[in-house]
Amino acid sequence: MENTPARMTGPIKSVAPFPQKPPAGFVRSVYDHRWEIGRPRSAVWSWLCDPATFTDGQIPPFRVEFLTNAAGETGFAEGVYNAHVGPFMSFAGVLGVIEPERYRDLQYFYGSYAISHALFRPTRLQFWLEDGAAEDMTVMQLQLDADVRRRAERFWVVGMNLFWRRFGSWCERDIPNDWLR
Repeated sequence: MENTPARMTGPIKSVAPFPQKPPAGFVRSVYDHRWEIGRPRSAVWSWLCDPATFTDGQIPPFRVEFLTNAAGETGFAEGVYNAHVGPFMSFAGVLGVIEPERYRDLQYFYGSYAISHALFRPTRLQFWLEDGAAEDMTVMQLQLDADVRRRAERFWVVGMNLFWRRFGSWCERDIPNDWLR
Protein backbone atom coordinates (compact mmCIF):
# COMPACT_ATOMS: atom_id res chain seq x y z
CA MET A 1 0.00 0.00 0.00
CA GLU A 2 2.96 2.33 0.49
CA ASN A 3 3.52 2.45 -3.27
CA THR A 4 -0.09 3.37 -4.01
CA PRO A 5 -0.22 6.83 -5.58
CA ALA A 6 -2.28 9.49 -3.84
CA ARG A 7 -5.78 9.96 -5.14
CA MET A 8 -6.10 12.66 -7.68
CA THR A 9 -8.33 15.61 -6.79
CA GLY A 10 -9.53 18.41 -9.00
CA PRO A 11 -10.53 21.96 -8.28
CA ILE A 12 -14.03 22.78 -7.12
CA LYS A 13 -15.89 24.18 -10.09
CA SER A 14 -18.01 27.30 -10.07
CA VAL A 15 -21.59 26.50 -10.96
CA ALA A 16 -22.77 28.16 -14.15
CA PRO A 17 -26.30 29.56 -14.33
CA PHE A 18 -29.01 27.56 -16.04
CA PRO A 19 -28.77 27.35 -19.85
CA GLN A 20 -30.55 30.10 -21.78
CA LYS A 21 -32.96 27.66 -23.43
CA PRO A 22 -35.19 25.21 -21.55
CA PRO A 23 -34.87 21.48 -22.31
CA ALA A 24 -36.93 19.94 -25.11
CA GLY A 25 -40.62 19.80 -24.20
CA PHE A 26 -40.29 22.56 -21.59
CA VAL A 27 -41.00 26.29 -21.71
CA ARG A 28 -39.39 29.01 -19.63
CA SER A 29 -41.95 30.34 -17.16
CA VAL A 30 -41.47 33.67 -15.38
CA TYR A 31 -43.87 34.05 -12.46
CA ASP A 32 -44.15 37.55 -10.94
CA HIS A 33 -45.97 38.61 -7.80
CA ARG A 34 -46.07 41.98 -6.07
CA TRP A 35 -47.22 42.87 -2.56
CA GLU A 36 -47.68 46.17 -0.76
CA ILE A 37 -46.74 45.67 2.87
CA GLY A 38 -47.56 48.17 5.59
CA ARG A 39 -44.15 47.96 7.23
CA PRO A 40 -40.82 49.81 6.75
CA ARG A 41 -38.45 48.40 4.15
CA SER A 42 -35.77 47.63 6.76
CA ALA A 43 -38.25 45.49 8.73
CA VAL A 44 -39.44 43.65 5.61
CA TRP A 45 -35.83 42.99 4.59
CA SER A 46 -34.99 41.66 8.06
CA TRP A 47 -37.96 39.29 7.89
CA LEU A 48 -37.15 38.17 4.32
CA CYS A 49 -33.50 37.46 5.20
CA ASP A 50 -34.06 35.79 8.57
CA PRO A 51 -33.59 32.02 8.25
CA ALA A 52 -36.15 31.59 11.05
CA THR A 53 -38.81 32.92 8.66
CA PHE A 54 -38.36 29.72 6.66
CA THR A 55 -37.21 27.23 9.32
CA ASP A 56 -39.39 27.93 12.37
CA GLY A 57 -42.59 25.96 12.41
CA GLN A 58 -41.52 23.55 9.69
CA ILE A 59 -43.78 20.55 9.44
CA PRO A 60 -41.75 17.34 9.09
CA PRO A 61 -40.67 16.00 6.68
CA PHE A 62 -40.35 19.44 5.03
CA ARG A 63 -37.07 21.17 5.79
CA VAL A 64 -35.05 24.27 4.88
CA GLU A 65 -31.28 24.13 5.36
CA PHE A 66 -28.44 26.63 4.98
CA LEU A 67 -24.78 25.61 4.60
CA THR A 68 -21.97 27.95 5.59
CA ASN A 69 -20.25 29.75 2.71
CA ALA A 70 -16.48 30.05 2.15
CA ALA A 71 -16.36 33.19 4.34
CA GLY A 72 -17.93 31.32 7.26
CA GLU A 73 -21.32 33.03 6.90
CA THR A 74 -24.63 31.23 7.00
CA GLY A 75 -28.24 32.23 6.51
CA PHE A 76 -28.90 34.70 3.72
CA ALA A 77 -25.39 35.60 2.55
CA GLU A 78 -23.84 35.38 -0.90
CA GLY A 79 -22.45 31.94 -1.64
CA VAL A 80 -24.50 30.14 1.01
CA TYR A 81 -25.98 26.87 -0.22
CA ASN A 82 -29.69 26.48 0.49
CA ALA A 83 -32.02 23.49 0.24
CA HIS A 84 -35.78 23.39 0.71
CA VAL A 85 -36.87 19.76 0.63
CA GLY A 86 -39.89 17.62 1.34
CA PRO A 87 -42.25 15.20 -0.36
CA PHE A 88 -42.58 15.99 -4.07
CA MET A 89 -40.08 18.85 -3.92
CA SER A 90 -36.38 19.56 -3.81
CA PHE A 91 -35.17 23.12 -4.32
CA ALA A 92 -31.39 23.22 -3.91
CA GLY A 93 -29.36 26.26 -4.87
CA VAL A 94 -26.89 28.95 -3.94
CA LEU A 95 -27.52 32.53 -2.90
CA GLY A 96 -26.18 34.94 -5.49
CA VAL A 97 -26.07 38.73 -5.37
CA ILE A 98 -27.57 40.31 -2.28
CA GLU A 99 -28.00 44.08 -2.05
CA PRO A 100 -29.21 44.89 1.48
CA GLU A 101 -32.78 46.18 1.63
CA ARG A 102 -33.05 46.05 -2.18
CA TYR A 103 -32.44 42.66 -3.83
CA ARG A 104 -31.90 38.97 -3.10
CA ASP A 105 -31.09 36.26 -5.65
CA LEU A 106 -31.29 32.48 -5.20
CA GLN A 107 -30.14 30.38 -8.16
CA TYR A 108 -31.36 26.81 -8.16
CA PHE A 109 -29.27 23.89 -9.35
CA TYR A 110 -30.16 21.48 -12.11
CA GLY A 111 -32.14 18.68 -10.50
CA SER A 112 -34.36 20.98 -8.42
CA TYR A 113 -38.01 20.17 -8.93
CA ALA A 114 -41.60 20.56 -7.74
CA ILE A 115 -43.88 17.52 -7.90
CA SER A 116 -41.63 15.79 -10.47
CA HIS A 117 -38.44 16.62 -12.34
CA ALA A 118 -40.41 15.72 -15.45
CA LEU A 119 -42.86 18.62 -14.82
CA PHE A 120 -41.51 21.66 -12.95
CA ARG A 121 -37.88 22.73 -12.59
CA PRO A 122 -37.32 26.03 -10.75
CA THR A 123 -34.18 27.85 -11.87
CA ARG A 124 -34.12 31.17 -9.99
CA LEU A 125 -35.96 33.04 -7.22
CA GLN A 126 -35.47 36.80 -6.91
CA PHE A 127 -36.90 39.39 -4.53
CA TRP A 128 -36.84 43.18 -4.87
CA LEU A 129 -37.86 45.73 -2.23
CA GLU A 130 -38.63 49.40 -2.73
CA ASP A 131 -40.33 52.11 -0.72
CA GLY A 132 -44.08 52.29 -1.18
CA ALA A 133 -46.18 55.38 -1.87
CA ALA A 134 -46.92 55.98 1.82
CA GLU A 135 -44.56 56.26 4.76
CA ASP A 136 -43.62 52.87 6.24
CA MET A 137 -45.05 51.11 3.17
CA THR A 138 -42.87 48.63 1.27
CA VAL A 139 -43.36 47.10 -2.15
CA MET A 140 -41.97 43.56 -2.34
CA GLN A 141 -41.72 41.89 -5.72
CA LEU A 142 -40.90 38.26 -6.44
CA GLN A 143 -39.85 36.63 -9.69
CA LEU A 144 -39.64 32.85 -9.90
CA ASP A 145 -38.14 31.45 -13.11
CA ALA A 146 -38.77 27.81 -13.92
CA ASP A 147 -38.60 25.39 -16.78
CA VAL A 148 -42.11 23.96 -17.03
CA ARG A 149 -43.43 21.09 -19.13
CA ARG A 150 -45.37 22.83 -21.89
CA ARG A 151 -48.65 20.98 -21.27
CA ALA A 152 -48.49 21.72 -17.50
CA GLU A 153 -47.81 25.46 -17.71
CA ARG A 154 -51.34 26.55 -16.77
CA PHE A 155 -51.29 24.22 -13.73
CA TRP A 156 -47.94 25.76 -12.67
CA VAL A 157 -49.28 29.32 -12.85
CA VAL A 158 -52.43 28.43 -10.88
CA GLY A 159 -50.30 26.64 -8.29
CA MET A 160 -47.94 29.59 -7.96
CA ASN A 161 -50.87 31.99 -7.52
CA LEU A 162 -52.27 29.81 -4.74
CA PHE A 163 -48.91 29.32 -3.04
CA TRP A 164 -47.57 32.90 -3.16
CA ARG A 165 -50.69 35.02 -2.70
CA ARG A 166 -50.51 34.90 1.11
CA PHE A 167 -46.75 35.46 1.41
CA GLY A 168 -47.14 39.24 1.76
CA SER A 169 -49.78 38.92 4.47
CA TRP A 170 -47.54 36.48 6.36
CA CYS A 171 -44.79 39.07 6.21
CA GLU A 172 -47.05 41.84 7.47
CA ARG A 173 -48.45 39.61 10.24
CA ASP A 174 -45.00 38.50 11.44
CA ILE A 175 -43.54 42.02 11.67
CA PRO A 176 -44.87 43.88 14.72
CA ASN A 177 -46.73 47.08 13.95
CA ASP A 178 -45.29 49.60 16.38
CA TRP A 179 -47.13 52.69 15.16
CA LEU A 180 -48.76 52.96 18.61
CA ARG A 181 -45.40 53.35 20.37
